[in-house]
Amino acid sequence: MEKLFKFLIVCLIVVLLGACAKKEENRLYSIGIVQITEDPLLDEARTGVIDALKEEGFIEGKNIRIDYKNAQGDMPNISLVLRKFIADKVDMIITNSTPCMVAASGIVKEIPVVFTVSFSPEQLKMKEAPSNLTGVYDPLYMNDFVQLMKRVVPKLKVVGIPYNPGEPNASMAAEHLRQELKKQEITLVEMPVSASSEVLQAAQVLANKKVDAIAVSADNTVYISLSSVVKVAEERKIPLFVTEPFQVQKGACAGIGADFYQWGKESGKVAALIIRGKSAGQIPIQSLNSKVVYVNLKAAEAQGVTLPPDLLKEADRVIR
Repeated sequence: MEKLFKFLIVCLIVVLLGACAKKEENRLYSIGIVQITEDPLLDEARTGVIDALKEEGFIEGKNIRIDYKNAQGDMPNISLVLRKFIADKVDMIITNSTPCMVAASGIVKEIPVVFTVSFSPEQLKMKEAPSNLTGVYDPLYMNDFVQLMKRVVPKLKVVGIPYNPGEPNASMAAEHLRQELKKQEITLVEMPVSASSEVLQAAQVLANKKVDAIAVSADNTVYISLSSVVKVAEERKIPLFVTEPFQVQKGACAGIGADFYQWGKESGKVAALIIRGKSAGQIPIQSLNSKVVYVNLKAAEAQGVTLPPDLLKEADRVIR
């Protein structure tokens, strides 16, 4: 009887282990994606991430499960989303935008975090990047950006920038632009905003200060209301430049910077390495090594400038 009892116990253990193994085998690797707001650029990056995962063999519903949330442009919502991911015990978190990366670096301690569409912790002068954080950052081609403005406005002396100092990405971009313009003896006029509803007035104030150009750089708050800046730029004949080329489609005359879809794909490849077993700490934070130039002929005409023929030839995309 004792031998039979032991035999039954062993059989039960084997069955339970088999059931657990089967359950684990059928378990989908869970990924939480947090995005600061609905935006075509950020959506492009998110699509790039998902496409890269597909190319690496990780497909939604087959072997991974993606839980996408956006914070509706509200900073406190980012923390709520991240804490929900932690409570749900997702296997990985992907942050889309600098504010999301910064929030995750302070809240998420154990789950691997991969960032996209973000500056690096070093660029943002964060004390130390957490060991569970990696991703792909924008090197911010600020010298190229200033040269682009000078090619379109050869007598450039004063540049205006509306920006939200509450956004770490926007604040850092403004600082880099400030430094680059100073090297070239060009004045920067800054107009801080705290909400998208203030962008129109900020642009009007800059126009009244007789700036030669308006720049928008890495600023979610301003990009959400870019149409307000375009309106002022066209009414007052002031060329508008951006460091996110996709925004040229919304009415800026020219832009140079990262291809967001490609950015997302590069981050997706990093995420695939982690799914395969590498820890985030084993993957160095990477710089996005590609940039594109977009120009908008219709916008340039409306803003009172003529784009140089050589710039049109070099542009990756010409919007007419």
